[in-house]
Parts: sequence; structure tokens; C-alpha cells
Amino acid sequence: MKYTEKEINELIKVYRESLKPNWNLLHTEQTPRGKALEKPSIYKTYQEGEVIELNQDIANLSNRTLDDIIMSRRSIRKYSKDLISFDELSYLLKLTCDIRQIGNGFALGVVPTGGARNTLETYFYANNVEGLNKGLYHYQKDTKNIRLIKKDVDPESVNDSTLGQLRDTGIVVFWSTIPYRSEYRYIFTAHKMIAMEAGHASQNLYLAAESIDCGMVAIAAYDQSKVDKLLELDGEDEFVVYVATVGKKIK
Repeated sequence: MKYTEKEINELIKVYRESLKPNWNLLHTEQTPRGKALEKPSIYKTYQEGEVIELNQDIANLSNRTLDDIIMSRRSIRKYSKDLISFDELSYLLKLTCDIRQIGNGFALGVVPTGGARNTLETYFYANNVEGLNKGLYHYQKDTKNIRLIKKDVDPESVNDSTLGQLRDTGIVVFWSTIPYRSEYRYIFTAHKMIAMEAGHASQNLYLAAESIDCGMVAIAAYDQSKVDKLLELDGEDEFVVYVATVGKKIK
């Protein structure tokens, strides 16, 4: 199916408008929060699958300065076959996902998020990680551990869903959003903030990866239906909004 030029122009207009919501039209009494509806959970849990404790004592993995890290960061799509160590995985997840405080309907963590709504969930496919079985994992915000949610994963399905970008990747990160967490408070102004939150998470991962001599590329072009199916998301109340690959740099 191809769009007509008129349809393309109409789509451009719609998506431009989504980046500039009118906050003057946001009336608290019209929001689910203003109607005193039940608050959405701020984190997702799985009841089945092996739980793996991440290493927490990882503060000394990098001694590079922030200036050096930012100025040397590049998007890298090809990686060596070297494994990401478990300490490095723990480090990457801590600097990208860590939550310092969870309260009644809010969460404060390392990634800025509008109104502390914390709409993102983090999944990853372990492809080349030392001491970790291949499979799909979910980061658990409440315990700061990871859970293996799917072990029988065909690597080709991951590669297909990311439009051929698996390569020698150490991990493939999938950020999903549960938009109602933000819509509960912000209704139609929520979606710009969700996109911004995903960008913040990606930049954290970029800098964390660079600081330990790993490469990374953020991926906006993926097959939406296939990545959602891979993670067993419904594609409506939760769906993938951003993808990244991380691996060891080629020397």
C-alpha cells in the first residue's frame, strides 16, 4: 500500500500536532486522575521465569570523564564477537533503568519522566552475554533484578523484527510504553512526554555503553507488529517505542 501525496501531507500534519499539545486545554477534572479513578501500577511484574540478581557493586567499571564520554559517543552498528560481561550488563541496566523511589502512583529514577509517571518498561534479548543464557529478559523495577521471560527464542525472529540488525550484538534492548500511566494524569498531552522519556533512556544507555568501551545504536526503524509479538505485548495498552543494540567495539 502506498499513500497518496494528500494522505502523506495529512499524516505529517497530524504527527506535527502531536509534538505541540495545547496545555491550556488540559483540565484536571477531565483526566482519569481528576475523576478519582484507580491509579495505574507504575511497574510491571511477571510471575514466572528465572530471576537473576544483577550485580550492584559496579561503580568502578569506568574512570572516564563525562566530557570525554559525550564527545566520543558515536552510533555503532557492527560489533565484535566478544561477550558483554555480566558486570557490564548490570552497569548498563543500572544507569538506564534504576529506580530510586517508588511511591503511590509515581517512581523516581535515573531517567527523567513527565510527572514521575515512568511509562517505560525495559526488555532485552541476551545474545552474547557472559554467564547468561540466550533469551528475552525483563528488568524488574521493584527489585532491580531481571527475569527470564522467554528462553526458546529464535535469533532469526529477533533479527527479523529489528529489520536485520541483530548481527553480533551483545544485547538488543526493547523499551515499551504503557501510555495510560501518563494519560491518567495528562490525557492528550501525555504522548510527547512518552517520546521524550524514551529519548532520555536511550541517551543514558548511549553514555553508559561508551563509558565502558561498548558500542550502541538506537533504532527507530523496526517492525512494530513483530517486536510487539516477540515480547507478547498487546500493541495497544503496551507496545514498543524504541529499540537499541549494544555490543563490544571492534578493536
